Amino acid sequence: MADLLHLSLQQIILRVSPVPVVAAAFVGLVRFRYLPLNLRYLTALMWFILPLELVGLVMMLYHQNNLFLMPVCAIGEFWLLAVVYDKTLASAAFTRSLPWLVGGFAAYVLFDSLHVTDGLWKFRPGQQVLQSVLVLGLVGLYFRKLLHELHVQQLKREPMFWVSAGLTIYCLGYLQIALFSNFLLRYSHGLNMNVWMVHSLLFITLYCCYSLALWLPPKK
Repeated sequence: MADLLHLSLQQIILRVSPVPVVAAAFVGLVRFRYLPLNLRYLTALMWFILPLELVGLVMMLYHQNNLFLMPVCAIGEFWLLAVVYDKTLASAAFTRSLPWLVGGFAAYVLFDSLHVTDGLWKFRPGQQVLQSVLVLGLVGLYFRKLLHELHVQQLKREPMFWVSAGLTIYCLGYLQIALFSNFLLRYSHGLNMNVWMVHSLLFITLYCCYSLALWLPPKK
């Protein structure tokens, strides 16, 4: 407790960021039998991310480089999100393109991480930019279908609306960090901490949206 009192606001937020992941994972587990197929894949995403977040947090607390986890997280997260949207959109064309989309992204991430010396141990902003743009594309397809085909009377009761809203907020914010990372993360230690605090707040917002989506009762 004494150590906690000496932490800065940025350090506290960084340390509590896995909490909403734990909450979303257990909400998904408890409600799994009642969830439609797309949200079951979302629950799988929570349980994929949870151990990575916990390992990353422990390594950060011991001042160990945990950036090698980012390519694993990026590939797995995008794959599961793509499947979530595939089950939501129910589009034959999107289903056919899914293996190429995920495979192409995975190939890029692996090449970008391995073709340079110590690439696995460095922040690779290109991967984050591409992932954010692709995820925003998935969200755009959902909102397009929502406007043209889906009949939703109350958006606040629609789980995928909250998933998509959370992803929009997170990806738009993270894009700014990734695009300007060469300046933002190297200017000073203080600015670096503030940038990752903002990222943690975006991350917490995203997983709160996931938790809400998994908690909402199924549509009748």
